[in-house]
Amino acid sequence: MAFWFFVLIFSFYSKSSAEVVTALPGQPTNVSFKQFSGYITTDAQHDRALFYYFVEAKSASPLSRPLTLWLNGGPGCSSLGYGAFMERGPFQPGDNGLLVKNKYSWNLESNMLYVESPIGVGFSYTNTSSDYLRWNDTQTAKDNLIFLINWLEEFPNYKDSDLFLTGESYAGQYIPQLAALLMECNKNPNIKLLGSKDAQIMLQQPILLGNPFLDLDINVQAGDYLWSHGAISDETLMLKNFVCNDSKYLREDVHGKFSQGCKDVFNRVLNEISANVAHDDLLLPNCLSSSSAEQFRPKGKHGKIHAMAYTMVASRGTRGDPCLDGRECTNLNKRQVQKAMHANITHLPSHWNFCTGPLEYQEDNLDMNLIPLISDLIMAGIPIMLYRIIANKLAKDLKLSPFTKYGTWYDKKQVGGWSQSFGGLKEGKNVTFLTYASVRA
Repeated sequence: MAFWFFVLIFSFYSKSSAEVVTALPGQPTNVSFKQFSGYITTDAQHDRALFYYFVEAKSASPLSRPLTLWLNGGPGCSSLGYGAFMERGPFQPGDNGLLVKNKYSWNLESNMLYVESPIGVGFSYTNTSSDYLRWNDTQTAKDNLIFLINWLEEFPNYKDSDLFLTGESYAGQYIPQLAALLMECNKNPNIKLLGSKDAQIMLQQPILLGNPFLDLDINVQAGDYLWSHGAISDETLMLKNFVCNDSKYLREDVHGKFSQGCKDVFNRVLNEISANVAHDDLLLPNCLSSSSAEQFRPKGKHGKIHAMAYTMVASRGTRGDPCLDGRECTNLNKRQVQKAMHANITHLPSHWNFCTGPLEYQEDNLDMNLIPLISDLIMAGIPIMLYRIIANKLAKDLKLSPFTKYGTWYDKKQVGGWSQSFGGLKEGKNVTFLTYASVRA
C-alpha cells in the first residue's frame, strides 16, 4: 500500500522524566511489582511529549515476560484513565477512596505500557499550540513510533522482549498504522532513524485489537444491537436500515453537512434510548452517587467515535460499576496522585479528563478501509486477533477459502464455542491463515 511508504528523518533526542512510582496514594499493601511513569519527548523542537504509565509483570523475572503496549481510542481518549485504571491495569479506584486490586490485571502475565496518545490526551502535551490545531493518524503513528524507540532507550532491558501491540476502538486505526510504520522502518534502507544506534524494533508477536474501528461500513452499525436489546422500536430500526444508517450519519457529521433525513432518524434514536441510559453501555446502571466524583464526570465532545457512542454500543463492555469513571476522574485530578506519578508537570489549564482536551483531531482517515492494511500485516507473518465480521472480510480480501465447515469446537467433551478456518496456498502448500473462533462464556 503505497501511501504508507515515506521517508522519515527524525532526531530521536529523548528528554525523559522516567521515574519510579514509589507508591500510588491509597494503593494496596504488599505490591510486589515495580511501577514507572513520566514523559517521553517525541519532538524536542516543539517541546512535545507523551505521558506513560509502565507496570512490570507480577513475576520473579519480569524480563522473561513480554512487553505489551496498550492504546485506547477516541480519537483522543486516555489509555491511563480507561485502559490502566478501569479495565486491565493492576488497580482500580474503590468506593472508599482507596485503590483496590484488579484480579484480571494484564500485568499478571505481561509487562504493561500504557501511553496517553496522541498529544492533548490526558497529561500528554505540546508547547507548540499549532500542533493541537491539525493532527491526524499519520502524525499519531510517527509520534508513537518515536515514543516507543525513545522509551526503549530509557528501558533498554526490554529491547529484546516480545512486543505486543494492543488497543481498542479507534486504536484499530492507531495500532495497524504503527505496525506498518515499524515494519517499513525495519526493511526500507531509505528510511533513516537518526540518533539511535539500535532503533530497530522487531515486530513478530500478535497484534490484539478489541472492537477495532477499521472500516466505517461495518464497525459502527448498531441498529440491530439496539433493537435486539429493546432500546429502539421496529419502526426506528427500519428507518436506520433504509433512510440513514450509522456510517452515513458519521460521514455527514465529519463533513458538517447533515441531511434532514439523518437528523430526523438519529433524533428519534436518541429520544427512544433516552438521555438516562449510558450510550456506550446499555446494560450499565446509572451512578447515583452524589460524591465529588461527579464534578469530573466526562462531559461534552469525547472524540468523534465516542461522541457517536450510541453507534458503538458497549464499546468498553459492561463494567458493572457505574460510578467507576467518576471515581477515576477524581483520583487522577488529586494533586498527590499526580505528584506520585510525576504527571502534570506542565500544569494543565483544565482538569484531567478521559476524552476532552485541546486537540482538534483531523479524521482524514476516518472513511479509509484499513482491512487491506490488516491483510498486508497478516501476509507479512504478523498474527492478529480480531472480531468475526472483520475476519470474514479479511478472508475475502485475502482470497482465502474455507478449510473447515462452520461448527462447534470442544474442550473436555463440552462445547467451547464455534469456529471456522480459512486458508490458501503458500509456497505450494495449503496453509491456514485465518481462524474465527467464539468462546462460550
